[in-house]
Amino acid sequence: MKTEIILKEGYPFIIVSLIIFLISLFFSFPLIFQIGFFALFLFFVYFFRNPERIPEDNSSNAIISPSDGTIISITEAISPITKKEAIKISIKLSLLDVHVQRSPIEGEMSAREYIHGEFLFLSDEKASELNEQNRVLFENKLAQVVVNQIAGFITRRIIMFRDLGPIKLAERYGMIMFGSQVDVYLPKNSIIKVTEFQKVKAGESLIGYINEN
Repeated sequence: MKTEIILKEGYPFIIVSLIIFLISLFFSFPLIFQIGFFALFLFFVYFFRNPERIPEDNSSNAIISPSDGTIISITEAISPITKKEAIKISIKLSLLDVHVQRSPIEGEMSAREYIHGEFLFLSDEKASELNEQNRVLFENKLAQVVVNQIAGFITRRIIMFRDLGPIKLAERYGMIMFGSQVDVYLPKNSIIKVTEFQKVKAGESLIGYINEN
């Protein structure tokens, strides 16, 4: 299947912003408005980009980052869906990051929980608990990994590209719109290979290994 360079979900934003820019030219709007509308068009083209990614490590026990962004915390927590003790890695996305999420392991997307919550600013400590979120369980014979997409104040929309079922390592499965956070829950005995404040890329950056001992 041919990969989209620009996600189709972005077409409405791109087309409308382009039309507004062309209208501003046709009706000779002030230059500052023309520049602003053109910048908005370029932003949407950039935001909805969909680059190819190659995992740094595709070994059977590798765990790859499900999201672009900056790691803001690594803590111990109880994983959603499985209710098991886990290592929680929180990844904050800026508006300039690619917002497509990818499978952290190869295996099965076996369960999903969608929580209709609030839309607090992600700087609020309660946002990761109370905001609207989409939790997906990825599992194989070695481990269970849960990825939680969390909507922010601006976002207000989480999209799934596909249904549950078999999935490849780093395969795209969804996205969050316009700034957000992704929490990934790894088995508690995982070997973590990242640190706080580190930048990661979805489908590319190695974040840890499943401990097979």
